[in-house]
Amino acid sequence: MSALHYPAITEYRLPKKNLMVISCIDLRLTDDLLNFLHFDNLANRYDHFALAGASICTGATRDEHKELFKTEVLEHYKNFAHWKQCLHDHLEIAISLHAIKDVYIVEHEDCGAYKAFLKDGVFASWEEELNCHKTFAVALSKELHSAYKLNVHCFMIDIRGNVKLLDTAPHA
Repeated sequence: MSALHYPAITEYRLPKKNLMVISCIDLRLTDDLLNFLHFDNLANRYDHFALAGASICTGATRDEHKELFKTEVLEHYKNFAHWKQCLHDHLEIAISLHAIKDVYIVEHEDCGAYKAFLKDGVFASWEEELNCHKTFAVALSKELHSAYKLNVHCFMIDIRGNVKLLDTAPHA
C-alpha cells in the first residue's frame, strides 16, 4: 500500500480549536475523510455537515454560477436556497455551541452531484474537474469568511484518498 499525500504543514494553519467540516455525502470517501481529519489532529473536534456536492449547492444561489446548472435541476431544487440556508443555520449553531473558528470545505473527485446538477458535469481531465470544484469551494469560502470571519480551508480529495489544498481564506 502506498502512502497517502496530504497538504504540507506550511500550506495552511492547522485549527487549534473546534471546526466545521463541510463535505459531500459520497459513501466511498468517508474513511478517507476521517483519516485526513485525524492526520490534522482533529479527532472529536469537529461538527460535520454533509450535503450532496459539498459547496456546489450554494453556487446555484449566485448569479455568476446559475448558467452552469441544468435548468430542470434549478427548478426542482428551487435554486438550492433552502440547502444554503440549512448550511448557514447549522454553521451558526455550531459557532454558538462549539466556538467554531475554522471550516474545512472538502470537495472530491468523481462527484455524482456535479454530474447530476451541472450542464457540463462530466470532466475531460483532472485539471478541469479540479478547477470546477475550486470555483465553487472558493466562492463558498469567501462567503463564509466574510459573513462569520472564519478561517476557511478548501480541499480536494481524490478517489484514492489523497488530499490537495485548493485555497485558504485569510486568517482573521
